[in-house]
Amino acid sequence: MLIFPNSNSLFRHALTLVLVACVAAPARDHSPPVPASQLINEVVANELADRAQQRKWMYVIVKREGGQTLTENQVDTKDGPLYRLVAIDGTPLNADQRQQDDARVDRYLHDPNQQLKSKRAHDEDEQKLEKLMRVMPDAFLYDYDGVAGSLVRVKFRPNSNYNPSTYEARVAHSLAGTILIDSQQKRLAKLSGQLIDQVDFGYGLLGHIDHGGTIEIGRVPVSATQWKTALINIQLSGRLVFFKAVSKQQYETRSDFRAVPASLSLPEASLLLSR
Repeated sequence: MLIFPNSNSLFRHALTLVLVACVAAPARDHSPPVPASQLINEVVANELADRAQQRKWMYVIVKREGGQTLTENQVDTKDGPLYRLVAIDGTPLNADQRQQDDARVDRYLHDPNQQLKSKRAHDEDEQKLEKLMRVMPDAFLYDYDGVAGSLVRVKFRPNSNYNPSTYEARVAHSLAGTILIDSQQKRLAKLSGQLIDQVDFGYGLLGHIDHGGTIEIGRVPVSATQWKTALINIQLSGRLVFFKAVSKQQYETRSDFRAVPASLSLPEASLLLSR
């Protein structure tokens, strides 16, 4: 004959299991995280490893320039970038504007000096983030600051023990702000920093950057393992005599990333943009 426990005993047993589960689950979910500085080191390593691949992409750029908002389709090639203007202030080019832009592209394809100048400027722009990433482990102190949706938020501030050796590093070292991190892939999703001190060059004789300026960089995944810069927002003021690597005012978004062959040439990119 089967013997069943009485209802009170069964209830107490079930309640015990529930309590054990409730206690155990938070213990698993709230295990101590790695130090914030260690997480940053892992993020930096992943970002630099990704950038070393030097993959090429086609994407849409929307940027502010001369009081206008320009929309461009751009392709990165082994010889530098090539773009076609597609809209001004959200309005597609008319026939005359399209003809003018076609003529600009044609002149560019036949001007090696302009191609070299454009490639150097593009490479400098791409190196801004890399230079910042390289100094991050040493230039700042980090603390966890909660979460923002699915991202981990980390606060950063200047490390007084860090001695910057370049103009770029001096500007970076004057930043304080927050970083959003994809903790699963250990990738940088967004960096927002503000200059908390004025940065002088040559005791101010060679120029300076005012405190209060801001730098904002956003990154997005474009494949299972690859991330690209989707936002560049640099708003700095001051007298920048020799600080040519950073634009004073720059706002640019990038989207619709599509991979292209690394061996793509400028004429091939032109055909691709004409489709």
